[in-house]
Amino acid sequence: MFFYLLYKLGYFLSNVLPLEGAYWLAERCSDVQYALAVKDREAVAQNLSIVLKKDIKECKMLTRDVFRSFGTYLVDFFRIPRLTREEVDKKVKVIGRENLDSALKKNKGVIALTCHIGNWEMGGVVTAMLGYDISAVVLIHKHENINNFFTRQREKKGLKAIAVNSIMKRCISALSNNGILALAGDRDFTNSGVMVDFFGIPASIPKGPAALSLKTGAPVVPSFFIRDGRTNYKFIFGSPIEVNEKSGVSRDDAIKKATEIFVSVMEDCIRQYPGQWLVFRRFWEDTAGAVVL
Repeated sequence: MFFYLLYKLGYFLSNVLPLEGAYWLAERCSDVQYALAVKDREAVAQNLSIVLKKDIKECKMLTRDVFRSFGTYLVDFFRIPRLTREEVDKKVKVIGRENLDSALKKNKGVIALTCHIGNWEMGGVVTAMLGYDISAVVLIHKHENINNFFTRQREKKGLKAIAVNSIMKRCISALSNNGILALAGDRDFTNSGVMVDFFGIPASIPKGPAALSLKTGAPVVPSFFIRDGRTNYKFIFGSPIEVNEKSGVSRDDAIKKATEIFVSVMEDCIRQYPGQWLVFRRFWEDTAGAVVL
């Protein structure tokens, strides 16, 4: 109940304050969290040191930026109900939309590959507001009230949320209707990923994007919603990636090869915007459940 009330307070303040005031307050709260959450702070610093190949001490300021980015991410998420199409047109620069449209012309649906960078929640909502049929696989929060709150926020502008525990049937249905299915490809929450190198170190990476693309024929379009300055965003759609099971290549090998390609795309984005990669645990741990293909 405490965390639900905390989210509701954040929602209230984010919507009652002017945007700059809400950002300022969120950043001050993030600074407090940065100071108090030693374990999270150390995890972020370690992740950044691996991404940037720098000493952990050199990543101190950027680590604080990650905490602040999360604060402003929440403000924008809380303000989703008041987001208008006019604001989207004014504040969001869409790059590579032709990549998404060309992939949809294949009539097999599109898997929008993203990761926990920028504001992936806003990316899904803005895609819906641009007129696309989009679903997104989301985690289920252990507290029902919080889970319902997040689902309402996501769906108020047309995004369809698919709970991770009902993933396969609804995902295939979304793609079969030539819709877009958004999947975050950097964190393996199901403990059933594939082991590939991520920034040069073996890590468990979700195999869902590759497996679904292989099963349905849906092309994969890298999609990243990145903060650009204080109040604006860049919505970047990369070139479509086809996943094929070639003759003489096993399904598992095809999935691993495709996942390595996806990882390379995500690495490029994270290197470019490390202060917006919002991962608050040591990324290169907890890989024991991954499948080594």
